[in-house]
Amino acid sequence: MAVEALVVVSAVSEALATMQWLPAWALWATPGVACVLPLRRRFPRAVMLLTLPTLATGQLWIPAMAALHAVAASERRRSEVVASSAAVAVVSFVPWQNMDDYPWTLPDVTLGLLLSGLLAVAPAALGLLGRARRELAARLAELALSRERERLYAAEQAALRERERLARDVHDTAAHHLSLISLRSSVLAASVESPAGRQEAETLGELARRAAADLRRTIRRPSQGLAQLPELVEAAGAGVRAELDRLEAADCPPEVQHAAYRIVQEGLANVRRHAPGAEATVVVRRTEDGLRIAVHNTRPTGPSRTGPDRGGQGLPGLRTRVAALGGTLSTGLTPDGGYALDALLPVADSAGASTAQGT
Repeated sequence: MAVEALVVVSAVSEALATMQWLPAWALWATPGVACVLPLRRRFPRAVMLLTLPTLATGQLWIPAMAALHAVAASERRRSEVVASSAAVAVVSFVPWQNMDDYPWTLPDVTLGLLLSGLLAVAPAALGLLGRARRELAARLAELALSRERERLYAAEQAALRERERLARDVHDTAAHHLSLISLRSSVLAASVESPAGRQEAETLGELARRAAADLRRTIRRPSQGLAQLPELVEAAGAGVRAELDRLEAADCPPEVQHAAYRIVQEGLANVRRHAPGAEATVVVRRTEDGLRIAVHNTRPTGPSRTGPDRGGQGLPGLRTRVAALGGTLSTGLTPDGGYALDALLPVADSAGASTAQGT
Protein backbone atom coordinates (compact mmCIF):
# COMPACT_ATOMS: atom_id res chain seq x y z
CA MET A 1 0.00 0.00 0.00
CA ALA A 2 2.92 2.33 0.69
CA VAL A 3 4.23 1.76 -2.85
CA GLU A 4 0.83 2.39 -4.40
CA ALA A 5 0.39 5.54 -2.33
CA LEU A 6 3.83 6.75 -3.43
CA VAL A 7 2.93 6.18 -7.10
CA VAL A 8 -0.36 8.08 -6.77
CA VAL A 9 1.25 10.97 -4.89
CA SER A 10 4.05 11.15 -7.46
CA ALA A 11 1.58 11.31 -10.36
CA VAL A 12 -0.48 14.06 -8.69
CA SER A 13 2.66 15.98 -7.75
CA GLU A 14 3.88 15.80 -11.32
CA ALA A 15 0.56 17.23 -12.53
CA LEU A 16 0.69 20.05 -9.98
CA ALA A 17 4.28 20.89 -10.92
CA THR A 18 3.48 21.13 -14.62
CA MET A 19 -0.08 22.44 -14.46
CA GLN A 20 0.82 25.72 -16.15
CA TRP A 21 1.77 23.86 -19.33
CA LEU A 22 -1.12 21.40 -19.26
CA PRO A 23 -4.37 21.84 -21.18
CA ALA A 24 -7.57 22.21 -19.21
CA TRP A 25 -8.79 18.66 -19.87
CA ALA A 26 -5.52 17.23 -18.53
CA LEU A 27 -5.97 19.02 -15.20
CA TRP A 28 -9.25 17.15 -14.71
CA ALA A 29 -8.13 13.84 -16.19
CA THR A 30 -4.84 13.47 -14.32
CA PRO A 31 -6.33 12.96 -10.80
CA GLY A 32 -8.67 10.29 -12.19
CA VAL A 33 -5.81 8.49 -13.93
CA ALA A 34 -3.72 8.71 -10.76
CA CYS A 35 -6.54 7.14 -8.74
CA VAL A 36 -6.77 4.12 -11.08
CA LEU A 37 -3.03 3.46 -11.03
CA PRO A 38 -3.35 1.06 -8.02
CA LEU A 39 -5.44 -1.16 -10.33
CA ARG A 40 -2.65 -1.50 -12.90
CA ARG A 41 -1.52 -4.90 -11.57
CA ARG A 42 -5.00 -6.34 -11.96
CA PHE A 43 -5.91 -4.57 -15.22
CA PRO A 44 -2.55 -3.63 -16.78
CA ARG A 45 -3.74 -3.20 -20.37
CA ALA A 46 -6.75 -1.07 -19.48
CA VAL A 47 -4.73 1.22 -17.23
CA MET A 48 -2.05 1.43 -19.93
CA LEU A 49 -4.60 2.75 -22.43
CA LEU A 50 -5.93 5.29 -19.90
CA THR A 51 -2.46 6.76 -19.33
CA LEU A 52 -1.64 7.34 -23.01
CA PRO A 53 -3.72 10.57 -23.34
CA THR A 54 -1.95 12.11 -20.33
CA LEU A 55 1.39 11.05 -21.83
CA ALA A 56 0.46 12.90 -25.04
CA THR A 57 0.61 16.18 -23.14
CA GLY A 58 4.40 15.83 -23.12
CA GLN A 59 4.52 16.67 -19.39
CA LEU A 60 2.99 13.70 -17.51
CA TRP A 61 5.30 10.69 -17.65
CA ILE A 62 4.86 8.86 -14.32
CA PRO A 63 1.38 7.32 -14.98
CA ALA A 64 2.47 5.83 -18.33
CA MET A 65 5.76 4.55 -16.89
CA ALA A 66 3.99 2.89 -13.96
CA ALA A 67 1.41 1.27 -16.26
CA LEU A 68 4.09 0.03 -18.68
CA HIS A 69 6.02 -1.48 -15.78
CA ALA A 70 2.87 -3.32 -14.67
CA VAL A 71 2.30 -4.68 -18.19
CA ALA A 72 5.87 -6.01 -18.36
CA ALA A 73 5.75 -7.44 -14.84
CA SER A 74 2.43 -9.21 -15.35
CA GLU A 75 2.02 -12.67 -16.86
CA ARG A 76 1.47 -11.28 -20.35
CA ARG A 77 2.95 -12.32 -23.65
CA ARG A 78 6.17 -10.65 -24.75
CA SER A 79 4.38 -9.28 -27.81
CA GLU A 80 2.08 -7.27 -25.56
CA VAL A 81 5.09 -5.81 -23.76
CA VAL A 82 6.67 -4.82 -27.08
CA ALA A 83 3.41 -3.27 -28.31
CA SER A 84 2.96 -1.30 -25.08
CA SER A 85 6.56 -0.05 -25.21
CA ALA A 86 6.12 0.99 -28.84
CA ALA A 87 2.91 2.86 -27.99
CA VAL A 88 4.65 4.72 -25.15
CA ALA A 89 7.60 5.56 -27.42
CA VAL A 90 5.39 6.89 -30.22
CA VAL A 91 3.05 8.86 -27.98
CA SER A 92 5.91 10.42 -26.01
CA PHE A 93 7.92 11.28 -29.16
CA VAL A 94 5.24 13.01 -31.19
CA PRO A 95 4.66 16.64 -30.05
CA TRP A 96 0.87 16.48 -30.08
CA GLN A 97 0.31 19.86 -28.36
CA ASN A 98 2.48 22.01 -30.68
CA MET A 99 2.73 19.96 -33.81
CA ASP A 100 2.80 23.03 -36.08
CA ASP A 101 5.38 25.02 -34.11
CA TYR A 102 7.76 22.18 -33.27
CA PRO A 103 11.28 22.69 -34.73
CA TRP A 104 12.17 19.41 -36.41
CA THR A 105 15.91 19.94 -36.12
CA LEU A 106 18.39 17.13 -35.64
CA PRO A 107 19.17 17.95 -31.97
CA ASP A 108 15.47 18.17 -31.12
CA VAL A 109 14.67 14.91 -32.90
CA THR A 110 17.66 13.20 -31.26
CA LEU A 111 16.66 14.35 -27.78
CA GLY A 112 13.06 13.33 -28.48
CA LEU A 113 14.16 9.86 -29.56
CA LEU A 114 16.37 9.44 -26.51
CA LEU A 115 13.63 10.58 -24.15
CA SER A 116 10.94 8.43 -25.72
CA GLY A 117 13.32 5.44 -25.77
CA LEU A 118 14.09 5.94 -22.09
CA LEU A 119 10.40 6.21 -21.21
CA ALA A 120 9.59 3.06 -23.21
CA VAL A 121 12.58 0.82 -22.41
CA ALA A 122 13.39 1.49 -18.74
CA PRO A 123 9.97 0.60 -17.20
CA ALA A 124 9.59 -2.43 -19.48
CA ALA A 125 13.10 -3.67 -18.61
CA LEU A 126 12.48 -3.28 -14.89
CA GLY A 127 9.14 -5.10 -15.21
CA LEU A 128 10.70 -7.98 -17.14
CA LEU A 129 13.51 -8.16 -14.59
CA GLY A 130 11.04 -8.38 -11.73
CA ARG A 131 9.07 -11.10 -13.49
CA ALA A 132 12.26 -13.08 -14.20
CA ARG A 133 13.22 -12.75 -10.55
CA ARG A 134 9.84 -14.11 -9.42
CA GLU A 135 10.06 -17.00 -11.85
CA LEU A 136 13.57 -17.80 -10.66
CA ALA A 137 12.42 -17.72 -7.03
CA ALA A 138 9.54 -20.05 -7.89
CA ARG A 139 11.89 -22.45 -9.67
CA LEU A 140 14.27 -22.43 -6.70
CA ALA A 141 11.40 -23.09 -4.30
CA GLU A 142 10.18 -25.93 -6.50
CA LEU A 143 13.70 -27.36 -6.63
CA ALA A 144 14.03 -27.15 -2.84
CA LEU A 145 10.66 -28.87 -2.44
CA SER A 146 11.70 -31.57 -4.88
CA ARG A 147 14.92 -32.16 -2.96
CA GLU A 148 12.99 -32.35 0.30
CA ARG A 149 10.63 -34.91 -1.21
CA GLU A 150 13.59 -36.93 -2.45
CA ARG A 151 15.16 -36.78 1.00
CA LEU A 152 11.95 -37.95 2.66
CA TYR A 153 11.56 -40.69 0.09
CA ALA A 154 15.12 -41.87 0.68
CA ALA A 155 14.52 -41.88 4.44
CA GLU A 156 11.28 -43.83 4.00
CA GLN A 157 13.02 -46.36 1.78
CA ALA A 158 15.84 -46.76 4.30
CA ALA A 159 13.31 -47.26 7.11
CA LEU A 160 11.41 -49.74 4.95
CA ARG A 161 14.56 -51.72 4.23
CA GLU A 162 15.46 -51.77 7.92
CA ARG A 163 11.93 -52.86 8.80
CA GLU A 164 12.10 -55.66 6.26
CA ARG A 165 15.45 -56.78 7.66
CA LEU A 166 14.09 -56.84 11.20
CA ALA A 167 10.98 -58.64 10.00
CA ARG A 168 13.10 -61.32 8.34
CA ASP A 169 15.17 -61.74 11.50
CA VAL A 170 12.03 -62.06 13.62
CA HIS A 171 10.56 -64.52 11.14
CA ASP A 172 13.66 -66.68 11.08
CA THR A 173 13.89 -66.82 14.87
CA ALA A 174 10.20 -67.20 15.65
CA ALA A 175 9.54 -69.64 12.82
CA HIS A 176 12.36 -71.87 14.07
CA HIS A 177 10.94 -72.03 17.59
CA LEU A 178 7.40 -72.48 16.33
CA SER A 179 8.56 -75.40 14.19
CA LEU A 180 10.17 -76.97 17.25
CA ILE A 181 6.95 -76.47 19.23
CA SER A 182 4.94 -78.11 16.46
CA LEU A 183 7.37 -81.01 16.26
CA ARG A 184 7.44 -81.56 20.03
CA SER A 185 3.65 -81.35 20.12
CA SER A 186 3.39 -84.11 17.51
CA VAL A 187 5.77 -86.29 19.54
CA LEU A 188 3.83 -85.53 22.70
CA ALA A 189 0.50 -86.36 21.04
CA ALA A 190 1.88 -89.73 19.92
CA SER A 191 3.22 -90.61 23.36
CA VAL A 192 0.33 -89.48 25.58
CA GLU A 193 -2.22 -92.16 26.37
CA SER A 194 -4.93 -89.84 27.68
CA PRO A 195 -7.36 -88.71 24.93
CA ALA A 196 -7.70 -85.28 26.53
CA GLY A 197 -3.94 -84.85 26.73
CA ARG A 198 -3.53 -86.04 23.15
CA GLN A 199 -6.13 -83.56 21.97
CA GLU A 200 -4.42 -80.72 23.83
CA ALA A 201 -1.07 -81.64 22.30
CA GLU A 202 -2.58 -81.78 18.80
CA THR A 203 -4.31 -78.41 19.40
CA LEU A 204 -1.00 -76.93 20.55
CA GLY A 205 0.73 -78.20 17.42
CA GLU A 206 -2.03 -76.81 15.20
CA LEU A 207 -1.78 -73.42 16.91
CA ALA A 208 2.00 -73.40 16.41
CA ARG A 209 1.62 -74.17 12.71
CA ARG A 210 -1.08 -71.53 12.34
CA ALA A 211 1.10 -68.99 14.14
CA ALA A 212 3.98 -69.76 11.78
CA ALA A 213 1.70 -69.31 8.76
CA ASP A 214 0.36 -66.01 10.15
CA LEU A 215 3.91 -64.87 10.76
CA ARG A 216 4.88 -65.59 7.17
CA ARG A 217 1.85 -63.72 5.83
CA THR A 218 2.55 -60.77 8.12
CA ILE A 219 6.13 -60.55 6.93
CA ARG A 220 4.95 -60.42 3.32
CA ARG A 221 2.06 -58.00 3.79
CA PRO A 222 -0.69 -57.16 6.32
CA SER A 223 -3.04 -59.86 5.02
CA GLN A 224 -5.06 -60.41 8.21
CA GLY A 225 -8.31 -58.55 8.03
CA LEU A 226 -12.01 -58.79 8.80
CA ALA A 227 -12.33 -62.01 6.83
CA GLN A 228 -9.93 -63.78 9.23
CA LEU A 229 -11.72 -62.68 12.42
CA PRO A 230 -13.98 -65.78 12.64
CA GLU A 231 -10.92 -68.02 12.55
CA LEU A 232 -9.24 -65.90 15.23
CA VAL A 233 -12.30 -66.10 17.49
CA GLU A 234 -12.65 -69.84 16.90
CA ALA A 235 -9.00 -70.41 17.78
CA ALA A 236 -9.53 -68.56 21.08
CA GLY A 237 -11.60 -71.50 22.29
CA ALA A 238 -14.78 -71.72 24.31
CA GLY A 239 -16.07 -68.79 26.31
CA VAL A 240 -15.75 -66.27 23.48
CA ARG A 241 -18.87 -64.84 21.86
CA ALA A 242 -18.54 -62.86 18.65
CA GLU A 243 -20.80 -60.31 16.92
CA LEU A 244 -19.15 -59.65 13.58
CA ASP A 245 -20.77 -57.59 10.85
CA ARG A 246 -20.32 -58.88 7.33
CA LEU A 247 -18.43 -56.08 5.65
CA GLU A 248 -17.30 -55.96 2.06
CA ALA A 249 -13.59 -55.54 1.45
CA ALA A 250 -14.26 -52.25 -0.33
CA ASP A 251 -15.92 -50.82 2.79
CA CYS A 252 -12.69 -50.76 4.79
CA PRO A 253 -9.14 -50.12 3.58
CA PRO A 254 -6.60 -52.92 4.20
CA GLU A 255 -4.87 -50.85 6.89
CA VAL A 256 -8.09 -50.53 8.90
CA GLN A 257 -8.89 -54.22 8.52
CA HIS A 258 -5.41 -55.21 9.65
CA ALA A 259 -5.61 -52.87 12.64
CA ALA A 260 -9.02 -54.31 13.60
CA TYR A 261 -7.57 -57.82 13.41
CA ARG A 262 -4.65 -56.84 15.65
CA ILE A 263 -6.97 -55.18 18.19
CA VAL A 264 -9.14 -58.29 18.50
CA GLN A 265 -6.04 -60.50 18.62
CA GLU A 266 -4.46 -58.46 21.41
CA GLY A 267 -7.74 -58.26 23.32
CA LEU A 268 -8.26 -62.02 23.26
CA ALA A 269 -4.63 -62.61 24.17
CA ASN A 270 -5.03 -60.34 27.21
CA VAL A 271 -8.18 -62.20 28.23
CA ARG A 272 -6.35 -65.54 28.15
CA ARG A 273 -3.29 -64.09 29.86
CA HIS A 274 -4.79 -61.93 32.58
CA ALA A 275 -8.39 -63.10 33.03
CA PRO A 276 -8.40 -66.90 33.23
CA GLY A 277 -11.87 -68.37 33.30
CA ALA A 278 -13.56 -65.18 32.12
CA GLU A 279 -16.04 -65.02 29.27
CA ALA A 280 -15.24 -62.65 26.42
CA THR A 281 -17.36 -60.82 23.87
CA VAL A 282 -15.99 -59.55 20.56
CA VAL A 283 -18.01 -56.96 18.63
CA VAL A 284 -16.96 -55.53 15.25
CA ARG A 285 -19.53 -53.23 13.70
CA ARG A 286 -19.54 -50.53 11.02
CA THR A 287 -21.16 -47.28 12.21
CA GLU A 288 -21.52 -43.77 10.88
CA ASP A 289 -18.34 -42.76 12.72
CA GLY A 290 -16.25 -45.61 11.34
CA LEU A 291 -15.40 -49.16 12.37
CA ARG A 292 -15.99 -49.94 16.04
CA ILE A 293 -14.13 -52.80 17.70
CA ALA A 294 -14.90 -53.94 21.25
CA VAL A 295 -13.39 -56.80 23.28
CA HIS A 296 -15.02 -57.12 26.73
CA ASN A 297 -14.54 -59.84 29.32
CA THR A 298 -16.21 -60.65 32.61
CA ARG A 299 -14.59 -60.99 36.01
CA PRO A 300 -11.85 -63.65 35.98
CA THR A 301 -12.45 -66.78 38.03
CA GLY A 302 -8.79 -67.77 38.29
CA PRO A 303 -5.74 -66.03 39.74
CA SER A 304 -3.82 -63.48 37.68
CA ARG A 305 -0.32 -62.32 38.47
CA THR A 306 -0.43 -59.00 36.63
CA GLY A 307 -3.06 -56.48 35.63
CA PRO A 308 -4.41 -56.51 32.06
CA ASP A 309 -2.65 -53.28 31.13
CA ARG A 310 0.80 -54.05 32.54
CA GLY A 311 3.72 -56.25 31.70
CA GLY A 312 3.92 -55.85 27.93
CA GLN A 313 3.93 -53.59 24.92
CA GLY A 314 0.69 -54.87 23.36
CA LEU A 315 -1.62 -52.03 24.36
CA PRO A 316 0.95 -49.24 23.75
CA GLY A 317 1.56 -50.72 20.32
CA LEU A 318 -2.18 -50.75 19.63
CA ARG A 319 -2.49 -47.11 20.70
CA THR A 320 0.30 -46.16 18.33
CA ARG A 321 -1.31 -48.08 15.47
CA VAL A 322 -4.77 -46.62 16.10
CA ALA A 323 -3.41 -43.08 16.47
CA ALA A 324 -1.56 -43.44 13.16
CA LEU A 325 -4.88 -44.22 11.48
CA GLY A 326 -6.59 -41.26 13.17
CA GLY A 327 -8.69 -43.41 15.51
CA THR A 328 -9.21 -43.70 19.26
CA LEU A 329 -8.54 -46.51 21.73
CA SER A 330 -9.81 -46.74 25.30
CA THR A 331 -9.22 -49.44 27.91
CA GLY A 332 -10.26 -49.88 31.52
CA LEU A 333 -12.03 -51.92 34.15
CA THR A 334 -15.79 -52.42 33.98
CA PRO A 335 -18.18 -52.08 36.97
CA ASP A 336 -18.64 -55.85 37.19
CA GLY A 337 -14.89 -56.42 37.61
CA GLY A 338 -14.14 -57.23 34.01
CA TYR A 339 -12.13 -55.39 31.44
CA ALA A 340 -13.11 -53.48 28.29
CA LEU A 341 -11.11 -52.60 25.19
CA ASP A 342 -12.89 -50.27 22.76
CA ALA A 343 -11.53 -48.78 19.54
CA LEU A 344 -12.92 -46.60 16.78
CA LEU A 345 -11.15 -46.55 13.41
CA PRO A 346 -12.11 -43.98 10.77
CA VAL A 347 -12.74 -45.55 7.39
CA ALA A 348 -12.89 -42.64 4.94
CA ASP A 349 -9.62 -40.86 5.89
CA SER A 350 -7.48 -43.80 6.90
CA ALA A 351 -5.81 -44.51 3.58
CA GLY A 352 -3.47 -41.54 3.86
CA ALA A 353 -2.12 -42.81 7.18
CA SER A 354 -1.06 -46.22 5.93
CA THR A 355 2.58 -45.26 5.76
CA ALA A 356 2.61 -44.52 9.47
CA GLN A 357 1.23 -47.93 10.43
CA GLY A 358 3.24 -50.07 12.84
CA THR A 359 4.02 -53.76 12.47
